[in-house]
Amino acid sequence: MTCRRSGDKPTFGTNLNIILTGIPRSGTTLTCSLLNKLPQTIALHEPMNPGSLVGLGRPTEYLDRIGEFFAEQRRSLLVSGQAISKAKEGGIPDNNFGTSLTSSGLRKSIIAEAVVHFEKPLASDFRLIIKHPNFFTATLADLLSRYPCFAVVRNPLSVLQSWNSVQESINDGHAPFAEAFNPALKAALALEPDRFSRQLRILSWYFEQYEHHLTDRNILRYEEIVSSKGRSLELVSPAAV
Repeated sequence: MTCRRSGDKPTFGTNLNIILTGIPRSGTTLTCSLLNKLPQTIALHEPMNPGSLVGLGRPTEYLDRIGEFFAEQRRSLLVSGQAISKAKEGGIPDNNFGTSLTSSGLRKSIIAEAVVHFEKPLASDFRLIIKHPNFFTATLADLLSRYPCFAVVRNPLSVLQSWNSVQESINDGHAPFAEAFNPALKAALALEPDRFSRQLRILSWYFEQYEHHLTDRNILRYEEIVSSKGRSLELVSPAAV
């Protein structure tokens, strides 16, 4: 993927609340798991209820609500070490899906919303990353006005293969909360009767959003994350190096 803008490493200023998004099944959950291994870094996996944000005035009311959520989780983490996140057995896994299959041969999700306790000391200036693939991608233009934003991408063929192996809306060629925040995407998918064509349209849409809104330094490539053993995540948290 070649982005229109390039630059040096992202600068955060005093804003250590960070947005993470990416193509579903591109390694965003793995990224959260790796970031949580670092000192002074917490990454929450889809902790917000997107339905509560649909219909809010954009950008101000929408961004204010996200800011309130960041503040609530920071307070909770500093006081008790706890925060809301989707999790498995009390922790954030490196994959949303297990190996057991449904009757149709699809992999089932193994995560659910929980209060997660993070066993690490935190200073007031720790990095807090919140990850949502769908609606954060659909609202990148708004989010960039307040937050450092990063997106995880992966080889498109690998992504498509994964979409067709899991029991999720994306398997049917839909991304409900991306569509809820992007009426044009919803309308385009409604006109397409073939699910594989819908998947290709969604995949194209994701790459278009990142090419248009993000610099190359804000793109995290799954293959580089793996080959560098996580060190490429220094763009998000310098401790990864």
